[in-house]
Amino acid sequence: MSDGGVDAAAVLARRRRSIGIAASAGLVLLALALAFQGGEEARSVDTSPHFVAATDLADLEGALGHELYWAGERQPDRVELTEEGDGSVYLRYLPAAVEAGDPRSQFLTVGTYPVAGAVAALRRAADKDGSALGRAPDGGVLLVNPSSDGSVYLAYPGSDLQIEVYDPVPGRALGLIRAGAIEPVG
Repeated sequence: MSDGGVDAAAVLARRRRSIGIAASAGLVLLALALAFQGGEEARSVDTSPHFVAATDLADLEGALGHELYWAGERQPDRVELTEEGDGSVYLRYLPAAVEAGDPRSQFLTVGTYPVAGAVAALRRAADKDGSALGRAPDGGVLLVNPSSDGSVYLAYPGSDLQIEVYDPVPGRALGLIRAGAIEPVG
């Protein structure tokens, strides 16, 4: 090539470099868009059991973007919250002398779980284990867990939430549901 002329190889290398930079920038933007879907930053979740006040539960319900079910305030019990990254929440009612995180399963617990088509999921579970579904007085669908003396599952038509009510005293969880004691926090 003559002096003062354009080196074709250098031009081609610059073009490839520019295309590579543009492609990399596009991938970075795509990764950011996926990480912050909907423009919202992912919410930090404290998965350790801890005590909460009723006002904290109302705030959590808003942050979760779905209802959170509980058995109301039950004095003198305190409410222990355990939250999972998938949006599942467990509320346990503990007597004053019991610390958060106590491993015993002898306490009333209300779990709220995101489940797509929650009523259909209960129907499938009932068909699988030969159980019968029931109706709650407020129109919810009930499934008494045949492998547990204390768990009853509840879901509402059109909802993607499943509620589990556990009490170690046989029949008490079902009684709470039938009495209308299990309701959204907010």
